[in-house]
Amino acid sequence: MVHTADALLAVLDPLPHHHRLRRLALSVPGLVERGTLTAVLDELDGRGDYERRLAALAALVGRQEHFLAARLADPDPVVAGYALRGARALPLPDAAIETAHEDASAATRDRIARFLWAGDRPRLTERLVTRLREQGDDAEAARLLPGCSPSFVAAALPGLAHAVTAPVRLARRHPGPFLDQAERDLAERPRGTGRTDWWQRHDGALAVTTATHPERVLTLLERHGPGTLPHCLRRSARALVAADAERFVRWLLAPERDHPRYEPHLPSGAFRALVRADPPSLPQLGRHWTRSTPHLTALVKAVPPSRRGAFLAEVTAADEPGRVPFGDLDLLPRERRWAEVRRSLAEPDVEQMFWLDLLGTRAHGPFDEARPHLLAALDRPDAGDRAAVWPLLVACAGRDGGRAGMAEVLELMTRRLRNERDPVRADALGALADLHPARFADEDTAFLDRILLDALGARDASAATRDALRRLAAGLLVEHGTDDGTRPALLQWALHAFERITGHMGDQDFGPLHRTLRRGQEHRLFEVLRPWLEAAHEKADHRLLFAFTAALGRRAHRMPALQRMLEDALGTGDDGAFTTAVRLWLEPPATRDERVARVLEREPSAAALPPVLDVLAARRTDLLDGLLGDRPPYGRFLPPGADRPLPGPRHGDRLLPRQQEAVVRVTRAVVTDASRPLPERAAALRTVAGLPAGHRLVADQLDAPDVLLAEAALAALPRGGRPRETLGTLLGHAGGDRARVAVYAVGRAARSVTPSELARRLEDMLLRQPDAKVTSRKEAVRLAARFLPAPRAAALLAATYRIPDQHPDVRAAVVASAARLPGAPDAWAVLDDAGRGAPQVRQALLAAVPWRLPAAHRARYARLVAGVCSTEDPEVREAALGSLADWAPYAPGAVAVLRETVTDFDVRVGWLEAARALASLAVSGLPHPVGGAAPGSLLHDTIGELLTAVRRAEYDACPDRDLPARQRLDRLLQGVPHRPDPGLVPVLEAVAAQLAGEPAFAEARAGLLRGLVDREHELPGLCARLSALADALRGRPGLACRTAGYLERQIAGATPPDPAVFLAAARHSAAADGVPGGLLAVALVAGQGRRLGWPEEWRVLLRELRRHEDGDVRAAAWEAVVHYE
Repeated sequence: MVHTADALLAVLDPLPHHHRLRRLALSVPGLVERGTLTAVLDELDGRGDYERRLAALAALVGRQEHFLAARLADPDPVVAGYALRGARALPLPDAAIETAHEDASAATRDRIARFLWAGDRPRLTERLVTRLREQGDDAEAARLLPGCSPSFVAAALPGLAHAVTAPVRLARRHPGPFLDQAERDLAERPRGTGRTDWWQRHDGALAVTTATHPERVLTLLERHGPGTLPHCLRRSARALVAADAERFVRWLLAPERDHPRYEPHLPSGAFRALVRADPPSLPQLGRHWTRSTPHLTALVKAVPPSRRGAFLAEVTAADEPGRVPFGDLDLLPRERRWAEVRRSLAEPDVEQMFWLDLLGTRAHGPFDEARPHLLAALDRPDAGDRAAVWPLLVACAGRDGGRAGMAEVLELMTRRLRNERDPVRADALGALADLHPARFADEDTAFLDRILLDALGARDASAATRDALRRLAAGLLVEHGTDDGTRPALLQWALHAFERITGHMGDQDFGPLHRTLRRGQEHRLFEVLRPWLEAAHEKADHRLLFAFTAALGRRAHRMPALQRMLEDALGTGDDGAFTTAVRLWLEPPATRDERVARVLEREPSAAALPPVLDVLAARRTDLLDGLLGDRPPYGRFLPPGADRPLPGPRHGDRLLPRQQEAVVRVTRAVVTDASRPLPERAAALRTVAGLPAGHRLVADQLDAPDVLLAEAALAALPRGGRPRETLGTLLGHAGGDRARVAVYAVGRAARSVTPSELARRLEDMLLRQPDAKVTSRKEAVRLAARFLPAPRAAALLAATYRIPDQHPDVRAAVVASAARLPGAPDAWAVLDDAGRGAPQVRQALLAAVPWRLPAAHRARYARLVAGVCSTEDPEVREAALGSLADWAPYAPGAVAVLRETVTDFDVRVGWLEAARALASLAVSGLPHPVGGAAPGSLLHDTIGELLTAVRRAEYDACPDRDLPARQRLDRLLQGVPHRPDPGLVPVLEAVAAQLAGEPAFAEARAGLLRGLVDREHELPGLCARLSALADALRGRPGLACRTAGYLERQIAGATPPDPAVFLAAARHSAAADGVPGGLLAVALVAGQGRRLGWPEEWRVLLRELRRHEDGDVRAAAWEAVVHYE
């Protein structure tokens, strides 16, 4: 019976790790019954790490609440983890957790936060959040929000949204409050990069909420959506489609979206869901994607083949009849595909097509019609040409040739491929392997056998050729090895093929059978292969067995006969086969412990094999003593005198103390052996750094004469525990030559040190060690802001900033860190002074973004940024002016400096950044006078002042300047975006109206009016836009021609919902708007007619324009060519 700690340790010593824990748990009730548990716990807790962890587990099993409560903040993560498990399972008081959280290290707070996220103690979590907010620690408070109640989160989140760093977790626990805050954040941010940045940062969280609140996510997309779906949200598009397919399609079609040219398309599941939902706008979406072949192809592929013809007819209703708007003819139903091929071949210029394109078109038609052309192309003299033809011939036969076609092609291969060059042979065989295995029949085996032998026997046979043969054999094996056995000849050929390929390639590869086989088919396939496996086993050839087992993956774990074959392979294979068999045989987790013991019984030196050693370290620690002892198991896999492999750091804490000492003892011999390469010694040192005994070895090497070894010891020091001692050692190197390594290791150690202790250490370094390296002081500043309570961190940063002659880089680090602590008065003292500091200090001030500050402090910070705009340093001034647009919502009066910078011609630096900021503010959606271009707005006043200066024509062709007012106005107008956003229409209209009386800017005004044309999709509005543009072009024939050319390219890339509206508008413009209207009509006809394939009604209007009374219009219409000779 177990009565004492020593007796308990003696009982546990010979057991494997997991049995050790189980036996300990079973022993606790006896100790409780005899009343000795408390004494045993106290004795174990006073010993080393191993014993303390056992004590914590025993206390958890024995429900020792007081013992566990006292160890919630234990520096040992395993002990603290058991204590927190007790807090979840036992009625530990909230006060104990609050006490543990007070002055807790960052590592301890991480563990407590993970415990609280479960939501089991919402009131405790809410008290902690309230206290942290009072202390100014918004980041830590925001981190605990997932563990609070929904009502508390809804009330607290508006004040903590800036500090949320894990939105996915928050959205998963509280999707409603998260989406409420998302609506507020997006509404507050101006259009453009601010909102795009929000979507990119929160796309994972929105993907989580899509599963539960898809309608609300759709609403966010409609009101404040980005130009394109972020990655995570794109993967969740299926849920949006299921919620409301019509709304989702309408958003995809929305004109305010950016519609990037290379936008990634949706997952295939989302396309299938769209097709199943069949919203009314689906054909319109197809028309929208006619300019994007990948998108349209993916959509058509999701449509069932029986519906594809009708769907494509709707998509192309406005195009030339019978025209297919994408190139993947394989997706069309057979009759529609043949009709499309015949239509293409009937075109008058078909013979002008590139020969391979023409042949590819023919290959999609009936096999009998394509066959003579394909066979003729195989006689081309160039090998590259023949390599391109073979896949077309094979695919055509497999698609439409039937049995006769397949037999003909296979027979042709037996005659032609034997003496072909390998690139041609590889492409032909690759196409054969790509065919569905059901296309082959038993009578094909003679042809296949000849092809196989010829390809393998060729002197120039490449890996690509052999891989194609392997894929062909694997496909036939899977297809016919799991069916009803009606095609045994193909199965036999596949098996013989693998045997022959193995002789050439040296190994075998069945491909991913665990993904290609249906459930249960692996057993049928095994029974088919079993005679071959057993025959190979008799010859001690296990390659087929290993390849088959590897291809099955986890399915092989549930196949006892296959597992027995693997075990048998241990006794008959060579060293390589033994190693492979061990790895595969140890994969099933259920039998891994028992099997590794049998492996060692068979061959003790197998303990040196990586798969065996991994199991020993993770599970069977009781079997490690032989490897770690004074007499290692030298033998087959561990030659006498060779270095024995040791358990890695991953499972080092599962070893017994004596085993850890043995590992360190062996490692010490390696580390101190000066004859070994330094990288090897450093790697060995890092391996044992996490073990308690290893800490001593690492500490011994801190003063090693070899720099590489000493720096490796410094970097590894924080891994061994003892954070206070480690932190002091590392900070002691902050002023020496090892600072470059020590300073970054400090961050790891600081995570495990209480804030009070860390503050004392950092204060000593920052305030009383003037010889510390600049890099060390900068890192200490960052650690203070990261790990100390906000008031104390701000006080330390302010004191560091105020040190006379402080290095500017250190002050810049202080400012950057203080910007994250705006709730502390000391931080504002630093920030206020930073605006007058060195250039790098002011640059650090500008690095902050408004969304990372509490809303209450954004206006004050915005005024600081505006103050930096007047600096004399050119780089700082440009950066400040460029960032001011982000701060405009919080300090509208501060943006006046933008207008002053652009209109003051004595200011030569920063005006371009100010002009860009002005243009972005005009279209940001912010209220007047900051946003928009109405009279009295910031943009309107700036343009007015510049126009006045333009009229004065100052600095006309001077040596050092040339019309600066005109140049600045040009750049300002170029910065006004022309996105297809309805919200921009008033801005474009207002600016165009302001420029109406300025002939010098007629081209800029024409560009603005041109940008309004394709935003109208109703006939009256489109006609009005075209008339306004034509009026702006009257009397300017050159400008009219250029504008018409720009409009043609602009329209050619657009996909209007109803092309007939554009056709009618073109007729109206040609008839009512004179010469400019005629030129614009030509642009519309050329742009849309070419996109639509020149339907008859568009060609009619083109002919009318070619007979226009004006010569310029006629010339433009002649340049629009329907068909090139």
